[in-house]
Amino acid sequence: MQIKDNCSIFEISGVDTLRFRRIVIDVMSEACQLSVDDDEHGGIGTLGEKQMHAAIKRFICPDESKHEILIDGSIGCKNTASDEESDKKKKKRRFVADILDGNTIYEIQTGGFSPLKDKIQWILDNTTYNVTVIHPIAETKWVSLINTKTGNIENRRKSHIKGKITDIAPELYFFRDFISSPRFSLVILMMEAEQYKKNIQKDGRKRPRYRKYELIPISLLRAYVFRSASDYSLFIPNDLEDPFCAKNYSAKSGIRGIDAYSIVKTLCHIGLLEESGNLGRAIAYRRTNSERGRKEE
Repeated sequence: MQIKDNCSIFEISGVDTLRFRRIVIDVMSEACQLSVDDDEHGGIGTLGEKQMHAAIKRFICPDESKHEILIDGSIGCKNTASDEESDKKKKKRRFVADILDGNTIYEIQTGGFSPLKDKIQWILDNTTYNVTVIHPIAETKWVSLINTKTGNIENRRKSHIKGKITDIAPELYFFRDFISSPRFSLVILMMEAEQYKKNIQKDGRKRPRYRKYELIPISLLRAYVFRSASDYSLFIPNDLEDPFCAKNYSAKSGIRGIDAYSIVKTLCHIGLLEESGNLGRAIAYRRTNSERGRKEE
């Protein structure tokens, strides 16, 4: 992946695209074989981990000996307090890293960020490891409906909903305490993906009902890389005039409701925004001095 100048966007090379597609095919082949061996009905996605998670993990690190590594503080542990106290801490918290490559732990998180908060905080506080979170967003999505009785795909269509980088904005609230850490980084993979849904219609119901079954990647499009607090200025619209309230921010960014309040609070917490009195009954915000200077440049 080649990084552009003056921004944190990686262009996915043709080599990366082909390698990722081969990995997805391998993962799906293994899943199909496992379904034939272990599931009398067969089907997609019967691996212990979801195929999106497995494909990204192999793409980031092909060496499977570095996958699923137990982190208990005995390796890379900070020398703080007494040895006895340190031993007690190790016994209390033990985590499994998706990938441990050199001095960096990679965590692939396909869902919300809340479950990772304590794990990352513990690693940063108790070890010397760097932490990189990898999160996929389906910019383009195809929806396939599976008939559970026959196992056949009844319908495939392109979803009108497009994934955007701003989709993660409210989730950043859970990472607000360590976004500024030089040992933490976040990578967002934008991709094309296939959403499979299963028919869960009960007897007697006229209208079919479906539930999401599995999101399977098709191809990589680009990646956003956040290494420092300043990189998150991406979530501040250029045409947003100071001072502004959460409602103004929502109108310019397209982030609605409580999600807009969450990202504004996060941007304040990491020093990109600050409170600036009131606008009517609403709290007013403005860019900090460093962020205003960056915008003017």
